[in-house]
Amino acid sequence: MAFLLDSYAWLEYFGGNGEYAKYAESEEPPFTAASSLTEIVRAFTRKKVSTKKAEELIRFVTERSVILPLEKDDAIKAGLLAEEFGLHFSDALIYAFASNDRRLVTGDAHFKGLPFVEFVQA
Repeated sequence: MAFLLDSYAWLEYFGGNGEYAKYAESEEPPFTAASSLTEIVRAFTRKKVSTKKAEELIRFVTERSVILPLEKDDAIKAGLLAEEFGLHFSDALIYAFASNDRRLVTGDAHFKGLPFVEFVQA
């Protein structure tokens, strides 16, 4: 089974939460929605992570995972999922890539109990 890591998962991993290491460091590279990069960069900026360190960590994500670009059909699906599950816009953009074969790994409470989610307690 493949795994999709959201920004929550990546930030927990970078913060030293070992529960996420098995996903981020798995033999089969995880997937990351391109929109997650926006959230990761924003978090680094808010936490005042140095530009050099932030670039290093973003490079790790982009080299270590398969980046999923947002296409028209994904955007439409995200809109429908946002309404169906009451998700925020950014969460719906990520959740649109989750499926039975690609489980979303997160600890973000917005996803708790949703299908295709592997919820990791922090």
